Amino acid sequence: MSILVPPGPTPVQFSPTDGVITDVDDVLTTTRAVRKRLDTDRPVPASVIETCLRLATHAPNAEDRQNWRWFVVTDEHKRAVVAKYYRMAWDAHVRTTAGKRRGRWTDPSRADRTRESAQWLAENLHRVPVLIIPCVLGRPASTTEIEALNREWSNDDEIYPKVRADVVTNATWYGSIFPAIWSLQLALRSRGLGSTPTTAHLPYAEHVGQELGIPRQVTQVALLPVAYTVGLDFKPSRRKDVRDVTIWNSWASSARSGDDSSQGSLDD
Repeated sequence: MSILVPPGPTPVQFSPTDGVITDVDDVLTTTRAVRKRLDTDRPVPASVIETCLRLATHAPNAEDRQNWRWFVVTDEHKRAVVAKYYRMAWDAHVRTTAGKRRGRWTDPSRADRTRESAQWLAENLHRVPVLIIPCVLGRPASTTEIEALNREWSNDDEIYPKVRADVVTNATWYGSIFPAIWSLQLALRSRGLGSTPTTAHLPYAEHVGQELGIPRQVTQVALLPVAYTVGLDFKPSRRKDVRDVTIWNSWASSARSGDDSSQGSLDD
């Protein structure tokens, strides 16, 4: 199996009028999970966040519901609330999983650097000028709703296998918000800002919602720390050769598709 390592980053191309990176391929390949290179001292104008969110909401979503909501936290005290629960969740994660997942990385040194970067974020989240919590109105389908769909979609003919409505409902629910989250990250990167999607605070989402005033019927799905980056020279991530992860027509006939070990990603 081969790993694609680009020969070197091309110079970042900015529009002379508005400071936006204009090379689409550059934005797609250099939008990294940024933590330690977030500039915690530089303010982020609300107008920049609004522009990026406006672009993000052009992402595809099921039935054009547009039931996403973006809870933007810039108030110092409210950022501290989010950071408190984030740190609690991170500390619990470290206690319960330290060392257990390291073996899933083929390059242990990359795992160590990513964990160091995540630790930095847990210790400094309160200093990040903007925290964005992507939300969805309502809740994912309940067990009762899924069972009803299973009955509705089932066919008495034994030729057909048992249906799994939960696969559809979960894919539709989360598949209607994460494309917009990625679009938001791309828009931020194109304007010199960094972010990283994390779900670490979600075990305490109910407590975060209570203290921030997020309604109970609204589902928090992630958290994005956002700030201008220290420097713009982000290199493309190391990724497997696309031929190693692409299957044409028949899985069995794809000789290069057998290795599914994760390389992980080195976060900045």
